[in-house]
Amino acid sequence: MRVVFLLLFVFFATCAEAKIFKTLSFTGSGVSTLGELGSDKLYSVIGKPYPPFYAFWRKDPVFDDGEISSYIKRLRAYYESLGYYRAEITPKIEKDKIVIRIEKKEPIKVASVKVEPDTQYRKLVIYKKGDIFRTDKFKESKEKIERYMLENAHPKYAFDAKAYVHLDSYRVDLDYHIDDNISCTFGDTSISGQGNVKKVIIEDAITYKKGKPFDIRELEKTYDNIYEYGIYDYIAVEPKLDLNGSVVPIDIALKTGETKFLKTNIGYDTDEGARGGIRWTDKNFFGNLKVLDTGIQLNEKGYDTFLTYYDPRIIVPYFGKITLEDRIKYYYHSYEAFSERVWENRFTLGKRFIGLEHYFGILTENSRVKPKIPEYKDEEGNYFINSFFYRVLVDKRDSMIDATRGYYISLYLEKASKLLGSDLEYLKALLEMRYIKSFSKKRILGVKTRIGSINEDVPLFKRFYTGGSITNRGYAFQQVGEKAPGGIPLGGVSLVDFMIEYREQLFFEKFWMSLFYDTSMLSLKPHHFSDTFYDSVGFGIRYVTPIGPLRVDFGFPQKESGFEFHISIGQVF
Repeated sequence: MRVVFLLLFVFFATCAEAKIFKTLSFTGSGVSTLGELGSDKLYSVIGKPYPPFYAFWRKDPVFDDGEISSYIKRLRAYYESLGYYRAEITPKIEKDKIVIRIEKKEPIKVASVKVEPDTQYRKLVIYKKGDIFRTDKFKESKEKIERYMLENAHPKYAFDAKAYVHLDSYRVDLDYHIDDNISCTFGDTSISGQGNVKKVIIEDAITYKKGKPFDIRELEKTYDNIYEYGIYDYIAVEPKLDLNGSVVPIDIALKTGETKFLKTNIGYDTDEGARGGIRWTDKNFFGNLKVLDTGIQLNEKGYDTFLTYYDPRIIVPYFGKITLEDRIKYYYHSYEAFSERVWENRFTLGKRFIGLEHYFGILTENSRVKPKIPEYKDEEGNYFINSFFYRVLVDKRDSMIDATRGYYISLYLEKASKLLGSDLEYLKALLEMRYIKSFSKKRILGVKTRIGSINEDVPLFKRFYTGGSITNRGYAFQQVGEKAPGGIPLGGVSLVDFMIEYREQLFFEKFWMSLFYDTSMLSLKPHHFSDTFYDSVGFGIRYVTPIGPLRVDFGFPQKESGFEFHISIGQVF
């Protein structure tokens, strides 16, 4: 019993002596304004990060003087990882705050680098004599060598890397030993657990070839292709490296997850206003990855209802494997220039050929159109339009909604003809190109252009429009170009859009800033591209969210005063 009382006494005495401070600061030569030695980083190192300014609901950290020793221990380990083994870290309590002084001193440096075999693999070693030794870069150099082996037919390599740190002489000696072993090729593939999906469909996702040199990147691409099917909870694409010989068999193990989904959404953007919707999707409708998708989407400009059937694999003589999609829509849209009620059916066949995606089909539309411009009242009525369309595209972006590199090219052609029973006859073409380049992880440049042409003067509801959050951001939705009395846009049959944007990550990891220049031309004359261009410049903020970047832009038109404010999800590029 006495022992219990003694322990309780010590506990309460310790608690009584502990003091809480609201302020802790860092000072000294080992502290910088920003970067890996900045105060924000050091607060994270000791486990006391301040919340970002937008997280107003989170409280600032407080600091317990009983935890100072743990702060020092974490800081010392962190500075050693950066090469500052002689850093002096001294805590001090000054009135109502804790001050930690950090003098980083001289860093430890690499005195020698030994690589065996030297000639072939030295280029993969990041370090050279005289470099500051950092544990993160040492780990990176090992990972680089290991990755090289896996990409270049040596998955059965043996590799050893050691860093000998001599604190007395204050130097580091690095020793890399690499045995690339035998060159390997891909062997047979076994597939299991694919569920109600034919093995041949899984084989369509495989990018490696039997007998070709082993390359881990092909296994990763195969994994990504199967993941995109969207029905598997578990995917393993594993090489059998424990077998003797140079041939590496591959095991693909799968487990089917939930394939039926009911989703709702709600949101807002400045083009469509408030919006919301509900959709039901079966991603494996009667097996073999056939999709049935239906739903309704509402916004301030109207609503869309749709029913889509998609089959990813139909074998056609002479053409081989193609995709089939049939999409039925009924929608009502009300714009400044007109309103429309449309029944639409788009039947599409698709095929991947010579690295491009090709789509061909028939578009049938039955529209009830009501112009809001008195001069165009004669366009009011019903329109039946039948057209053939063709689209070819290549998409090499690393993301559809937040691309950081790559390119995208799309050409769309639509031919409506009275020979098909159509009330209108025209040829519409739209070319779109995007290019995104990363100069570093924090700096990105994007370029986007659209060039459109319709060979006839068509009614308002079939024209091109531009201006808004994803086109010319110095103008409101569809507000570029000539206007009728009252400022109602007339659209055009010739279109040019060009946008260029520079993005840079801010000090807060999820925030980016952007600067942009947009320009557009719309002409009421077919094949006419020399009318007035409408320029705008602006800036914006991006905040990375799980569903894509939240984008806020301010655009300033150069021919008019004022500015336009845009908010949306997803990048322009």
